[in-house]
Amino acid sequence: MDMLAFLREKNPGLPLYSVHDPAFAPYGRVLPLTDPASLRAAMAQTRIPETGNSYVASDPALEATADVRRLADTVYGGMAVQTGCCNGRGFTLNAEEYHKCSEVNYSTTGLVLLLALPSNVRDRKLDASAVVGFYLPPETLVEIHPLVLHFAPCRVSPEGFNCLVVLTRGTNAPLERVDPRAPGEEGLLWMRNKWLLCHKDSPQAQKGAFVGITGENLTLSIE
Repeated sequence: MDMLAFLREKNPGLPLYSVHDPAFAPYGRVLPLTDPASLRAAMAQTRIPETGNSYVASDPALEATADVRRLADTVYGGMAVQTGCCNGRGFTLNAEEYHKCSEVNYSTTGLVLLLALPSNVRDRKLDASAVVGFYLPPETLVEIHPLVLHFAPCRVSPEGFNCLVVLTRGTNAPLERVDPRAPGEEGLLWMRNKWLLCHKDSPQAQKGAFVGITGENLTLSIE
């Protein structure tokens, strides 16, 4: 049984597709790799924590790879970018965020991205039933379109996941002030170029982020 079929069997209530499926088109696109060996080797050096997830915004070894250097021109139009990774063993939705730039992802382990469209958010609320899972196979490079909601990936094996994260430089840096009580989009702004909605049962809610996800706090089962 291939990985996508396995995940669908274990998670019958969650819509699951491959990033190669036409269903992915509203959310993003698959990008070509020109020097996969270099990117694979750099990602293999990044650490997967024993528990939880970790995020590194900028990793010089990843930023030096040919494919990442190319992305600055081909995807970001010459803008300065930062390249790091989100690695871990997470399997719960918890929150969804969006940026006003693309995000590029790649993994050597494979993972699932839990995504939602901007049109699914109404009055700053997102029903978890609108979230769709997309399986990112190992060594596949994808662009997630601006404003598409996403968050930390989900692991597809007990060994966890690694995930390249390319964004415009400065994204996810701390802000001097955030105010989840502010009206409109301002209340969702959590870090630089990062607007966040979280589930009431999430760690992000405990930190004071805006609670905007209703319904079940989704989990991805592999057992």
